[in-house]
Amino acid sequence: MTFVRANSSLGIIRRNVNIGNPRVKGLAYQSYVRPVLEYSPTVWHPYTVGSIKKIESVQRRAARFTLGRYRRTSSVNAMLTCLNWEPLASRRHAARLLMFYKIHYGLVATPMPLDIKLHPVPMRVENSLAYHIPPSSCDYHLYSFLPRTVRDWNILPEAVVRASSPEVFGGMIHG
Repeated sequence: MTFVRANSSLGIIRRNVNIGNPRVKGLAYQSYVRPVLEYSPTVWHPYTVGSIKKIESVQRRAARFTLGRYRRTSSVNAMLTCLNWEPLASRRHAARLLMFYKIHYGLVATPMPLDIKLHPVPMRVENSLAYHIPPSSCDYHLYSFLPRTVRDWNILPEAVVRASSPEVFGGMIHG
């Protein structure tokens, strides 16, 4: 459903924004289409390759529209780099980790339903604030917020999970 709404919004922008300015076109995409694609990323985060490609295709079409490059030989990856648009999957990943950071440090009114491992010495691949990963027998649970995010959280470097604020944490996970 999100894909359909985002495509529809992009179509409206393409028909009504007849300005040659890439900045205006990019702002229109970022204001009207991307919020539809990024709505509630901690809850809704597709995990199948097909679903991810479908969502990313909207941003790729928006990049072509923004820069006005429709030739087959035009590299969409180069366009995304030129526009400084991060892949939507990376943005959703960062949003999930940021929410987990806030839950871990009690910055949101959500109790932590998991137990921390409390290693006396951090494992080679885990930080000292690693959590037990809840067992999963179904894909919909395996790729839901907690199991998926805990797997990502556990392998973050020690300095990142101990960041002093959500802003610092966000800057560290965005690179």
